[in-house]
Amino acid sequence: MNRPISLSVAALLWAGSILMAQVPDTTIMRAVAGLNGVFSPRGYFNITVRLYQLQGVEWAKYDMKKSRITLDFFPGVVVTEKQIQQVMTSAGYKPGPVDIRNLGVADASRIGPGWVKIKHPKSKNAVVRWFQLNF
Repeated sequence: MNRPISLSVAALLWAGSILMAQVPDTTIMRAVAGLNGVFSPRGYFNITVRLYQLQGVEWAKYDMKKSRITLDFFPGVVVTEKQIQQVMTSAGYKPGPVDIRNLGVADASRIGPGWVKIKHPKSKNAVVRWFQLNF
């Protein structure tokens, strides 16, 4: 009587390990963009305002010493180099090279200093949008 129960438990564990092996790893896109000549907080602020318009960007990190920005996107979002360079151009800056990589969610550490969560307000009212961005 104990033998069929132990065999079915073993079969369930084996089937569970196969199913877990077939689950795809969730990935995010990380883009590192060079910003030619942006070394001030005001310049990064101008770019951040434009990032609100780029769909799918979740986190941003600015490096003023190296004049570059690192962007992490929501899982499943696909972005091109041209889209990121267009954000820099619309902010009034000449975009540099953009390096886009796929990372596992576990590899994308955004806990350290410098990471900023990008907000995407949805309201049609300008006053409400302002409050959503700033609070």
